[in-house]
Amino acid sequence: MKKIFKHQLSLSVLLSVFVSMAVVVVVAPVSCKLTDEGVEITSTDTSAPEIEAFSVNSGTSITISCSEEVIFDEIKVVVESSSDADTETDSSVREITSTDNESVYAVASLITYNETGDSAEITLSTGTKVGVSYVISGIAYDTSGNSLEFSRSFTGYNDNPARLLLNEIRTKYESKSEIIEYVELYVLKGGNTYGLEIVSAANGEAKKYTLPSIEVMTGEYITVHGRILDSQTETALDELADDLTLSTAKDSCDTGRDLWKAGSDKIVSNTDVVVLRDATSLQLKDAVLLCESKNSEWTKTAMKEYAAEAFSVGIWTSGDAATDAVVTDSATTQYRSISRQNTAVLALQYADSSLLPEYIGSSASDWLLTEKYTENKVTISGATPGYENSSNPYEAK
Repeated sequence: MKKIFKHQLSLSVLLSVFVSMAVVVVVAPVSCKLTDEGVEITSTDTSAPEIEAFSVNSGTSITISCSEEVIFDEIKVVVESSSDADTETDSSVREITSTDNESVYAVASLITYNETGDSAEITLSTGTKVGVSYVISGIAYDTSGNSLEFSRSFTGYNDNPARLLLNEIRTKYESKSEIIEYVELYVLKGGNTYGLEIVSAANGEAKKYTLPSIEVMTGEYITVHGRILDSQTETALDELADDLTLSTAKDSCDTGRDLWKAGSDKIVSNTDVVVLRDATSLQLKDAVLLCESKNSEWTKTAMKEYAAEAFSVGIWTSGDAATDAVVTDSATTQYRSISRQNTAVLALQYADSSLLPEYIGSSASDWLLTEKYTENKVTISGATPGYENSSNPYEAK
């Protein structure tokens, strides 16, 4: 009876193994091999999962989506070193390199998977800081046991973005007199400026200016000076904190915030479409169309494209043709600027920032080429970086 029991038990075990194999075959591709210990079942799925999407939702939340159902493990965040930042881009997914030996800034305090298991929201134990560069790393396991070690660069989320308006532009440049082009912004709603950039269609993406992370207040003026001359290296200083008297170069303002674009590239031209946009989504936040009357059409494709986009979303309401732009003839003097004339009205209208629409429309009629004038024997410039705009129009003689 004992032998028969053993034989029957062996048959039962063998039958169970083959039944198990049959079930596994139905569920997933497998292979098997005979070993000294018995039958070993191995999966033929040897492909590691892939990262398909990555998004930063807030200062403490990141979503990662994969090509298949996964389990995340060993999630950690470190502050990105300058050497990493030089060689990696925000869109890269790379193998873990030096992050293992660096101090951990945050870990995953909670991982919430979606219904299909191929995407998860990762809640961090410590909130990130606006504009600081980080690297998140970890391991993603799929249901077959394949794994992907990954790391991803990202920057701290701006959960309180400032709302800015393009407010004044001077196109004049003259190095001998230290006259520099500038683009002035008005803070319609306070917050952080990180993630915003000024792009000139005339001068291209390579010459854009990205605003640093600064906490600004409603009603502030921010002047982005277009270049730094050799004679200004000690005086053309960025005012990133509360001291607005830090910059002492020509056209700096002690009550407005001064920022300086490094290099010698132009920031704006007389025929141009200047846009303020989100650096990540590339969504326009504001725009102004400029054109000399000698040009009946846009002189560059980028001008045409930016103008069309600004018109389509309702930022520039008078049309997207060159003839719908602010006329900038005779703007080439230090005493003249292209000045927005409805800033005070908009500030009053949207004093309650909850009323701010996605886009604020303007047209050529809301802008004016302003000129210097004399009052009580004092010459007052039509260019007013850091101050309330002039409303004295330039009149051709």
